[in-house]
Amino acid sequence: MMEEQSDDENAEPAPKKIKREWVKSYSEKAMEMMKKMGYENDKGLGKSNQGRLEPVIAVQQDGRRGFGLKLDAAHLAAHLAAGQWDPSCEELEMPETVKWLTNVGPKASQYTLDQLMGFVVRGERKRTLEDENRYCDPEVLHHILNAKSAFDDLNDAEKRRARSRCNPFETIRSSIFLNRAAVKMANIDSMCDFMFTNPRDLEGRALVDPKDLLYFTDMCAGPGGFSEYVLFRKSWEAKGFGFTLRGANDFKLEKFFAASPESFDTYYGVKDDGNIFDDQNQDSLNEYIRFHTPEGVHFAMADGGFSVEGEENIQEILSKQLYLCQCLTALKILRKNGNFVCKLFDLFTPFSVGLIYLMYKCFHQIAIIKPNSSRPANSERYLVCKYKLEETTDVINYMNTINVMLNEDRESVDDILEIFDANEIAADGEFVSYVIESNNAIGRKQITGLHKLSAFAQNPELKETRQSEVRQQCLKMWALPDKLRKAPETKPPDHLLKELLLDWSQDRRWLNVQPIEMNSVTALANCIQNVRDWIFMPIGREETNNNSCSLFMCRSRGHLLRYTEHKKWEPVETSFEVQARSIFFGQIVSEFYGEGRTIQRVPALHIIDGICLGGIDIRRRALCDRISMCDKYARSLNKPYKKERTYGPLRSNPYFRLPDMQSFFGDMRQYVLKDSSKRFGFSLDDNKFFVPGGILMLCELTPNYMSAKSRSCNQIYYFNTTSQESLYKDDVPKFKKEAEIFGSFRQNYMRRLLWKWTDLRQVEEQAHEDNPNLLFRSQFVKFIADKLGPA
Repeated sequence: MMEEQSDDENAEPAPKKIKREWVKSYSEKAMEMMKKMGYENDKGLGKSNQGRLEPVIAVQQDGRRGFGLKLDAAHLAAHLAAGQWDPSCEELEMPETVKWLTNVGPKASQYTLDQLMGFVVRGERKRTLEDENRYCDPEVLHHILNAKSAFDDLNDAEKRRARSRCNPFETIRSSIFLNRAAVKMANIDSMCDFMFTNPRDLEGRALVDPKDLLYFTDMCAGPGGFSEYVLFRKSWEAKGFGFTLRGANDFKLEKFFAASPESFDTYYGVKDDGNIFDDQNQDSLNEYIRFHTPEGVHFAMADGGFSVEGEENIQEILSKQLYLCQCLTALKILRKNGNFVCKLFDLFTPFSVGLIYLMYKCFHQIAIIKPNSSRPANSERYLVCKYKLEETTDVINYMNTINVMLNEDRESVDDILEIFDANEIAADGEFVSYVIESNNAIGRKQITGLHKLSAFAQNPELKETRQSEVRQQCLKMWALPDKLRKAPETKPPDHLLKELLLDWSQDRRWLNVQPIEMNSVTALANCIQNVRDWIFMPIGREETNNNSCSLFMCRSRGHLLRYTEHKKWEPVETSFEVQARSIFFGQIVSEFYGEGRTIQRVPALHIIDGICLGGIDIRRRALCDRISMCDKYARSLNKPYKKERTYGPLRSNPYFRLPDMQSFFGDMRQYVLKDSSKRFGFSLDDNKFFVPGGILMLCELTPNYMSAKSRSCNQIYYFNTTSQESLYKDDVPKFKKEAEIFGSFRQNYMRRLLWKWTDLRQVEEQAHEDNPNLLFRSQFVKFIADKLGPA
């Protein structure tokens, strides 16, 4: 049987191809036998060389239709002759225009629960959309339903072949992502001025503090294309929470090739099934999110949908509860000024329009959009909501009640048909006009798409010639790379090290520089000129080489390496969830919870300082900025509230100013360990503690600089000890590169100081032992006080 004709525009017509290539389907032995019987190339097999010159073409039958059936032309628009398509019928808008509807009337806070409950209208369950023309042009609705009927005689294979040829945006496919949903989110984000991955307020100011993570939730979204896009754009500077049904359509994090999934936390609700129709699941998701970020997420995405095969014309009716629950859950989990995007289908029924009206009252602005990446022949569209208002409690409670009623009425002949007062909606002329115009515009676009698809299905010779040009333009607009999707490469440690260290890899002797140990006041005086320029961190006891302070490097997910005293990179036995292409300075310590005989120990990875985090180079930032980035990185990857934890905790080591050493020790307290011994412990923020074995000190500035405070101006300035120049802190960006004043990772690493508590008496308040080989806490505190001088 001949292969299906290629979609390539240079492919030759089938008959010519058959004449040249049909003989290839015969084996060599068969051809030899035929030649022995008198066969000659390009001649028939009859006595006088008569007969066919090619084999009979096998019928390419698709589906269950009978042989010879032609599509009913009545299903197509009158201006479409069978198999004909007029390109002028379709207009491409790139980029798409987003028309926002601003909420200038009553807000959600002005409605009470009792008032909202009075808006519920019940009636017989509907099974058709034919009479739902209150919010659209009746003719548009009629044509949509009729155009969809044209595909009753087409099977899936025919639809796919026609769609791949007729849709101008089809060759974009999934780009570098696992599915097309990711590309849709990139398209939507670009259309909306990147309001999701770079949210800003009405004045254009960033809504996310640089030290904070961008928190988001992805609902009903397996396998996770939306989230892969966000993490591709933001990396670990965003933290996502995923909620979807367990099963075949669950999140497939292992297939996130465009982004690393370590910052994504899957959660399935208190019922552990991911069912968004369950109000307890919704509330537990909200609670879980608030553990991490009490204010709620910055934005939520919802991409829910299910098969409606055979009932495509009533997809909106079948999806009404899904619409409701996605919007309801978003209202529960969003913070003030949060944003929301949700996939919807048709919006013709009063129930759907009432839901949109409620969302309109809960946000500053809404928009209904049809991105180019959403295939034109389907009814898919997206509701975008911008800047959630603060007081939405009664609307949330109302929508929650509606959901409970829908769950109870699932088998009933009656149904909830409306959830908002039709007269009040009608009185809001701007809203009604917006919905009608949206339905008509998207409806006409869908009709055109359906007609075009019908024509391409009937005529395999038709081809959309703009696909290549459109693909390039769209990828550029959406800020996506024009390359193929491929799995991340796992490189040998030495090759990856060269990539991450860049120019620092040429001379690696600095990797082996050991800290200078402080064992006397004399050692302190030799190394510390100005105590204000130094910070310190408590570190673990380093009982073994495995938990000493080291450099760590992550090759790929689950492949964390540690630089050992033998100058080799060796695998870390304990599992920590660290993002690939990371190299940082840290320590594996034991964290404890409980006390005495009930005490429990868990290994944790504490990050001290960083060079490169998930591919983001931070080596030349100021020390405190680097530590802040390390803290953000650890918070993004750590999952402290997950029930089934397979990875050890990850956190950034807390740091303190050297002048604050006295208060640091004042905050520590003695804990009783399992062997009944008492040790000074440092309390962490999640009811855990760890037992320090010393402190590590790092200087913020380069060796040529020291800081001071101007008494006349009451400002910090930096003094160059070599050139005798001074520069106020606020003037640094104007006259100097920060790297000239503030030390890089390598400079700080090579100058680090270590005070180890080899004897517990060193940190006891009353210890005044005269031992020249030990530095005591009281001596250290006095040294700092002397350096600071009178208050």
